[in-house]
Amino acid sequence: WRDGTAKTKANYKLGAGDAVKNRARAVKAHLGPWFEKKTLTFPSFKDWRGKELDTSSITDTFSNLKCKNFEWYLNRFKNIYRDAGVLPKEVFQMEAILDETSSTPLCLELKTMHWTNYGSADEIVLKQCTGDASASEPKPIWWHRSSRLQDGSCCGSLRAWNTDQCVDGRNPQLGATKLSSYTCNLDSGLEAFLDPPNDDAEEFLLKVGRDDQRCVTVKGNSSLKIVKCEHASKWRKRNAFTPIEYELLGGDSKSDWESDS
Repeated sequence: WRDGTAKTKANYKLGAGDAVKNRARAVKAHLGPWFEKKTLTFPSFKDWRGKELDTSSITDTFSNLKCKNFEWYLNRFKNIYRDAGVLPKEVFQMEAILDETSSTPLCLELKTMHWTNYGSADEIVLKQCTGDASASEPKPIWWHRSSRLQDGSCCGSLRAWNTDQCVDGRNPQLGATKLSSYTCNLDSGLEAFLDPPNDDAEEFLLKVGRDDQRCVTVKGNSSLKIVKCEHASKWRKRNAFTPIEYELLGGDSKSDWESDS
């Protein structure tokens, strides 16, 4: 809304780092344990790990207002955080099941992005799988189910954890050799999902698109291709775990989310 005129010009100046500091103070004041356990895992807030951050000017203001906590907020808008998969119960790597001659496990990863929100697009490529989830080395190799189906339930897509990027399954073309991501549409419907071909819950087809006929396969040593599902590679979830943002929910909230899902 600032248009460069004197009327909308700010009457103050921010010092170096003040904008991030103010965001950190606001998040700490309102999010409670999610600040220490989750927010500080993001690189933009790493400078505040292990440091004191005074939020009294914020908390003193609303101390008598009987405000609800952050968990109440998540429950109030669970159509977003639960049904659209923004706050996932399970995070995992997607490992390609290759032949026995391949000694290096390969997993899907965003090519250029890291833990953040860019509001743009990226390419999804095969990279060497990693050992476990590490906040000190954020890598967009972790995925979770995301976005609402047409009936409002979860989930119709796959999202790179801690980003705004989902597998682009809007119009996949047979024979395409590039798999892209795009800014998630929380009401995407069916776009990308792991589908067990039989009753085997350990191996999946990675299906893209709404017709249930196109899948992602591994071509050669490390390339991807969209093919008919009967010719596609299988995939498995690797090192799946429950992320801290879900663990921080209280028992009543978890029971409610799981019973309604």
